[in-house]
Amino acid sequence: MLIRKFSVFLHATFHTLGRCPQLKPNSNENLKRMKKTFLFSTLIGLAIGLTNCSSDDDANADTTAPTISIQSPDLNQTYSTDLGNGLGPELVNLTAQGVDETRIATMQLTVTNSSGTVVLEDNAEATPNSDTQLTISENFSTNNAGTYNVVFTATDASGNVTTSSPRTFTYQD
Repeated sequence: MLIRKFSVFLHATFHTLGRCPQLKPNSNENLKRMKKTFLFSTLIGLAIGLTNCSSDDDANADTTAPTISIQSPDLNQTYSTDLGNGLGPELVNLTAQGVDETRIATMQLTVTNSSGTVVLEDNAEATPNSDTQLTISENFSTNNAGTYNVVFTATDASGNVTTSSPRTFTYQD
C-alpha cells in the first residue's frame, strides 16, 4: 500500500516536471530515468524512516533529583554550650536521609555559624551495595554561643542534586 502511494506520488511529480513516460512517445530514456529516480527516492525514504534522532538512553535518562528527609536536629532547637560539672557542650545529632528512585551517590552536610563560616562539613558516599537510600549522621558541639544552620545535599548517580533548606539551631551559654 505504501509503495503504491509512493509510486502515485512519483508519477504526479514526473507529470509536474514534464518527464512522465506517458507524455512522450520515445519514453525508453524517461522510463530508465524514472526507475532510477524511484529507486533513489525509495532509498532516501528508507534512510529517513530508519534514522532516529533520539535514543532509548535519552528516554530513560534519570532527570529526577533525590529527596531529603531531615531527622535531626529539630527545627529551632536550643542547646547548651556548658552542661556543667565539666561535661562540656551538649551534642547535636545531625541526621538526614537521601532517597532516589534509581541510585543515590552521596550525601553531604554543612554546618555554618551566624556569619556564614563553615564550622563542620561531612560526606557520606554510597557503597556498591547501596541502592536508593543513603543516610548521613554526624555529632556536632561547640563552646561558642550563637545560631547555626545545617544544610544537607543529596546527589544521585546521574548527577541530579537536591539541597535542603537550612535547619537552624542555637547554642546558649
